[in-house]
Amino acid sequence: MNRKITTVLLVSNDREETKSFNIPTIHVQRFKKYFVSFLSLTALTVIFISYLLISLSSYSNEKQQLMNKIASMENDVKLIDSLNIKTKINDIENNILFFNNYLRERGIKPGDKQKDIGGAVDSNERYDLSVYDYYNNYSALLLSTANNLPLGYPFIGEMRSDYGYRPNPFGGRGSEFHKGLDLKGNIGDTVRCTGEGIVSQADWDKGYGKCVVIKHTYGIECLFGHLSEFNVTTGQKVKAGDVIGFIGSTGRSTGPHLHYEIRVNGIDINPHNFLTLN
Repeated sequence: MNRKITTVLLVSNDREETKSFNIPTIHVQRFKKYFVSFLSLTALTVIFISYLLISLSSYSNEKQQLMNKIASMENDVKLIDSLNIKTKINDIENNILFFNNYLRERGIKPGDKQKDIGGAVDSNERYDLSVYDYYNNYSALLLSTANNLPLGYPFIGEMRSDYGYRPNPFGGRGSEFHKGLDLKGNIGDTVRCTGEGIVSQADWDKGYGKCVVIKHTYGIECLFGHLSEFNVTTGQKVKAGDVIGFIGSTGRSTGPHLHYEIRVNGIDINPHNFLTLN
């Protein structure tokens, strides 16, 4: 079988002898195919690499945009947290302000404002709003509890007789146990309720004379004795600061004054425990 031969001439620029090679034509044809395949593969490789580079650049831009969005959202969250904290702190401060005013009206001096204390603050750390919720709820509970307790003085007057044993105020021998406080005043001076409650009695009561009894929460009740007039009726709901009557000298009394008692579950206790926050 005759095989086709292709002659390849190598011509030198230095005028050297021209050389020739005889190569089977089939190899030349195969080389052309390989060369075309190589060029095609190289072109595809270049296109694929270019596509990858473009995609990588696009992904990098998208990643940067996402990072910017995340940073913006974190700033928004911090801003929202800051606004929430300001609102909660404002609520707490309002509760404390209201509570201090409440104490002043009851004749109790509020505590001094505490100075700022603490250490370094990490501005990048997320705020724990539950802490502020706790103190906000606690201050509201404190205010609600205080509003239901008989705190402070029902009348600002001279203390004439304290809680406990005392000599017989009507003269003679012996002593007696005084169940409350006597605050000296003038007939007609106003007597105010010291906490929210219900009037359980507004009537004459033996030695107490004209007497008002107010029931509060936690089994606590207050008694206001020796009044000249009533300003409430039985069953009426009252709150701290309401005028419940006026100082007099009715009943077993040596002169115009207010007899003030506090009882817990029917047992009298020293009212001094409720006059201040000690």
